[in-house]
Amino acid sequence: MARPGLFRSVFGRVTLSALLVSLLSTLALFLVVRQIVDNDGRTMLAREVDTDLAGLADIYVSSGNEELKARIADRFVVQRQDGERVWYLLADDEGRPIAGNLDRWPAIAPEVSEARFVSLPDGTRMFARATRLGPDTRLVVGRSDYRGQALLGRLAMAFAAAGALIAMLSLAAGHFAARRLRVRVGAVNATFTAVRAGHIEARVPGAGDTDELTELAANTNAMLDQVERLIQAQRAVSDQTAHEIRTPLMHLDTRILKAMEATRDEMLLRTLDQSRAEIRGVVRLLDSLLDIAGTQAMRGDMRGLAEVNLSDIAESLADLYGASAEELGIGFHARITPGVMLRADPMQMMRLMSNLLDNGFKYVPSGGTVSLELSPGPRIVVQDDGPGIPAADRERVFERYVRLEGAPDGGHGLGLSLALAIAERHELSLHVEDAAPGARFVLQREEVS
Repeated sequence: MARPGLFRSVFGRVTLSALLVSLLSTLALFLVVRQIVDNDGRTMLAREVDTDLAGLADIYVSSGNEELKARIADRFVVQRQDGERVWYLLADDEGRPIAGNLDRWPAIAPEVSEARFVSLPDGTRMFARATRLGPDTRLVVGRSDYRGQALLGRLAMAFAAAGALIAMLSLAAGHFAARRLRVRVGAVNATFTAVRAGHIEARVPGAGDTDELTELAANTNAMLDQVERLIQAQRAVSDQTAHEIRTPLMHLDTRILKAMEATRDEMLLRTLDQSRAEIRGVVRLLDSLLDIAGTQAMRGDMRGLAEVNLSDIAESLADLYGASAEELGIGFHARITPGVMLRADPMQMMRLMSNLLDNGFKYVPSGGTVSLELSPGPRIVVQDDGPGIPAADRERVFERYVRLEGAPDGGHGLGLSLALAIAERHELSLHVEDAAPGARFVLQREEVS
């Protein structure tokens, strides 16, 4: 069976889930930390701006407008060591500049001493607070946030690096865990595959840990032990049943034979001879039923099978049936590719092909034709030009005791059932097609989906 893809495999999904959880956790932590740092930075900016604004307001109240303009000019002379920029604007009630380095009043309300981030015309972002100093005077003080933005940038880089590392570690850990689980589950699947292939003795190797997979392995082995015991019990019952029924029948046949030797009554001899024929028919029926049951019980069991040259078996059957065909006035053709091999039971494969040929010869009248074809695959085709099999009966003919209308007397309707059981044991498919005229039985390797 093909290994499923990454997204269809439960182990792949476990690994990807671990990776996704680690990435989402890192992202969530980054967002929380970013919000905290951003809030703290805003608080520090607000405190710095408020302190400066309060000092300038005191100067205005105590010394007037000219002193305030001088102090604002002094502030431009001082070089800040942190690289931050400062903005001031002293304006009249209409917003016209009186002093400072802003050429227009920003979108901020002095009436309520509003404080917030605003964007300047050149795109620069500053945190500012505005206030009204007098009836015709207003002041705004602003600070840049380069330090805060730089800190957030470094924080983002740090979290990106940490997230990548965590993702790699999560991926490695998830892959290791998934691989370990895959190996242990694979051992269970490999055991079932081996059992299906005929190794009924296969068992799951014991796992080192005491966990759910260990329990699964133990339950699997217990189930396979039970299946093997049931198969062995079925075989034992079948063998015992065959012995217990066949033995008295054979003893009865022997007694009838002795009775026939001891009498000269023609009518009695005919009756006894018919009884012997019926006894032999019952024995053949019993043997066929046991063969079918035993073969079905061994379905997929490859023990005792070996590489068999099907071509040799087919050649032997072709010689045998070719001679019979001449006596019956039936045409027989064989097209056999040499060297076709199959791991099989040779006696069962001979039984299978002979049952199909018997079925063909049974329904073909004198002057008809039967053919046997063997090609690599293997693919075995037995075809006749008899009356054929109606479409409604093409599956039913493989059931036990099914005999179609017009079938010759003397059969029990088990030949095709046994052929199907043998085919299934060897992992082959058997079906019948319309040969127009006649029937075509096709035996070939089962297709694996």
